[in-house]
Amino acid sequence: MTVRTREMTRMSMMAALTVISSFIVIPLGPVAITLQTLFVLLTGLLFLPHLAFYTQLLAVVMTVLLKGPQIILGPSFGFLLSFIVVAMLIAWLKTKKGWKNLYLLVLIGIGITYLIGTPYMAFVLNYILNLQMTPWQMLYSGVFIFLPGDLLKAFLAILVYKSINRVLI
Repeated sequence: MTVRTREMTRMSMMAALTVISSFIVIPLGPVAITLQTLFVLLTGLLFLPHLAFYTQLLAVVMTVLLKGPQIILGPSFGFLLSFIVVAMLIAWLKTKKGWKNLYLLVLIGIGITYLIGTPYMAFVLNYILNLQMTPWQMLYSGVFIFLPGDLLKAFLAILVYKSINRVLI
């Protein structure tokens, strides 16, 4: 599998957009709201699975390099790690399994983000920062706060994908 220059350029741009979107922040709870999810979902919709994986891996590495290694012990790092899996899974389901329902794909992606990110956040908050939050507080802080915005970002990702996909094909 060789990656052409055109694909590498798209991958770099999407990774850069993912990282840049992490600096547009709405501080709310232990993990801030950003536009990163939008670009992660777009990565999964636009790329083949291996390209989506490498794109988001690059975004995570760039984020760690820009924000410092201390981000690894922060409550949001689990969500960052989930982006690698989510982008690859959406791309795999779309290309290899032939799923046509884009809404279901992005909803699965958002669910996987919560499944990976929330337990990591709970671990950091309870055992590293010693905040001793209840499971309901964790669900509120890791899922319920983000759900309306993530659903909006999912809808936007599909709209952008449909308009970009016509140009790229």
